[in-house]
Amino acid sequence: MPSPDIVPYAMPGAPSLPVDGPAWSIDPRRTALLVQDVQKYLLRDLRDSAPVGELLANIGRLTRSARSAGVPVVYAVRVPGQRGSGGSGGGGAGFGVPEPPAEADAVDVAEVVRPQTGDTVLTVKRYSAFAGTRLRARLKELGRDQLVVVGVAARTEVLLTAADAWMQDLEPFVVADAVADRTAADHAMAVRWMASTCAAVTLTGSVVEALRGRRAEAEAV
Repeated sequence: MPSPDIVPYAMPGAPSLPVDGPAWSIDPRRTALLVQDVQKYLLRDLRDSAPVGELLANIGRLTRSARSAGVPVVYAVRVPGQRGSGGSGGGGAGFGVPEPPAEADAVDVAEVVRPQTGDTVLTVKRYSAFAGTRLRARLKELGRDQLVVVGVAARTEVLLTAADAWMQDLEPFVVADAVADRTAADHAMAVRWMASTCAAVTLTGSVVEALRGRRAEAEAV
């Protein structure tokens, strides 16, 4: 039972973002949006310590903007207990849960960011959404070589997926206010590490603006 003194940490804003990192720019014609592990049971487990409401609101803005701009949306859902050699068999999203849910509940994504017709949904076995899935092949089919990553947990799923994307010659972007973790320290560590090694770190508003530019361009044709 969490302490009543626990208050969810605040999402990072522009002043707290790392200043280093790649100088890439989001091109909606090259980009796909990846939503990682936003299942209800994981979000319930985070709600006492992480800004889950803001996380879902920002992911919702991003998914709506992506679909409006014709940017593919891909979901990665890690089912508890599934793993390959060397992987984790824990509760999922980089941390265990007291009672891992049945498989049907484990893939139940929060309503406000639920996949829609035309989205791709992948079941993953390890922290990286590329490990043992068709994600790389799907991005190639879609003609995308940039990947905007959001979801939980920042220090495991998001971090390792971004690193994996970079090692596969993709350009990963991590949206700092659309990822979450157990603590502000874990969140900040993950964002700093990714900015210094493998990913461009940005904010929801900046991504929405980039996607809106593509929508305006399409409507003007």
